[in-house]
Amino acid sequence: MISEKHIERVNKVIKDMVFDYHGPILSETMMIDLQYQFVITGQKKMISVGEYYDYLIVSVEIIGGGRMATTIFAVFNSINGNLFKEYRFINKLQRDISDELQYFFGSDYVRIHFTENSLRISDEYQKEIDEIKL
Repeated sequence: MISEKHIERVNKVIKDMVFDYHGPILSETMMIDLQYQFVITGQKKMISVGEYYDYLIVSVEIIGGGRMATTIFAVFNSINGNLFKEYRFINKLQRDISDELQYFFGSDYVRIHFTENSLRISDEYQKEIDEIKL
């Protein structure tokens, strides 16, 4: 397991950083751009392919997005859909965060896990999404 002190140090460094996401959503050809922030909220041993590994529990806040992303979020809001269950988007976001954390943990791959409530949209960006008329 990773020490809590090490996680605190990493969180101090990344807490005000803004990261960019450019990747697929809903299909491999539909690409969106987002800005997000994240913090490590804990860790957990989980099994993967028959072996236990340490996973970092990460909380992500989406703080902005391009026109396509904002429109897609507005459509999902209007139908009460949960875009955070979309596999392509979640998988790429986890890989991006893992890549960002490699430097801090000296590993080629840092295992990331999102809990059910660990993805959210900031209040400011939610207002922008709500303003779109469908």
